[in-house]
Amino acid sequence: MLVVTGGLGRVATVLRPALAPNTRLIDLRPGAEQLDLSDPRQAAEAVRGADAVLHLAATPSPGQDWSSAHRGNVVPTEVLLRACEGRVARVVLASSVHAVGLYHRPGRDLISPEWTPKPCCDYGVSKVAIEELGQRHAERYGVSVICLRLGSTGYPLDQQRHANMWLSDRDARQLVLAALTADVRFGVYFGVSANTPARWDITNARAELGYQPVDDSAAFDIPVGRPYEFPNCRMFG
Repeated sequence: MLVVTGGLGRVATVLRPALAPNTRLIDLRPGAEQLDLSDPRQAAEAVRGADAVLHLAATPSPGQDWSSAHRGNVVPTEVLLRACEGRVARVVLASSVHAVGLYHRPGRDLISPEWTPKPCCDYGVSKVAIEELGQRHAERYGVSVICLRLGSTGYPLDQQRHANMWLSDRDARQLVLAALTADVRFGVYFGVSANTPARWDITNARAELGYQPVDDSAAFDIPVGRPYEFPNCRMFG
């Protein structure tokens, strides 16, 4: 059985058509099993009977400060992984391209998921912390933990700055299903479509997960868009 945290959120809404009917959706909002993952007892209930956990629950804004990012992202992940222990064979964690956002500069080579993390904001720092928690969990319990550094997922493609990090709905579904079944102990992968020009290297996602994206943002006429609204995030300079 698959458990999806943040089951009513933006990314989960994109993925739900591809998930099995018996998938358990966990969220703080009405319409799912309302459980607080920062509470150990409720986190244990969330993963009860799970074969795999897709952890999407997060406070996703790149404009938040560290206190918010730690409370909303790091703490629930740490508590959830502790609840999983070695009983859950597969955990997929939603990370973000913001974990390496400072590499996103004009004229740079393809950004590799193997490079040392270089977050562009406190939100990105929290995602680096989540990846480290996931790696330690995989090493300690011998289970599979896969971190997906998602790009722009579930948003309309209406700003040119997001074109190279866009992840289409159907590519998102394919990527997550691949992550839930691949024979990988631990790995970090970018979650973007086959966009041109490319900035995020998805070679390891293709080779290790079997991810074969079919969409390209270059096929669309995308406006420049409004000014970036998060001054504390340095993803775009």
